[in-house]
Amino acid sequence: MSLELAASVRKTVGAKQTLKAMKRNEVTQLYIANDCDEQVVAPLIAEAEGAHIPVDRTYTMTELGMACHIKVKAAAVGLLK
Repeated sequence: MSLELAASVRKTVGAKQTLKAMKRNEVTQLYIANDCDEQVVAPLIAEAEGAHIPVDRTYTMTELGMACHIKVKAAAVGLLK
């Protein structure tokens, strides 16, 4: 799924909210910004590998924020079931 289509579905925005949703087994696709700190997203990557959630790292923090229609940057976006 492209990021443009992701704007119209249910999602979580931000590393903490997305990690909580992943632990509740609610995330189907994970977008992680390629320009964010690795220590911020390391728990997300570990959880995604364990839960076999596909990870897309082709977008920047600014692009993720714009796609989610928020005024700030986003390190991670999770698409919900």
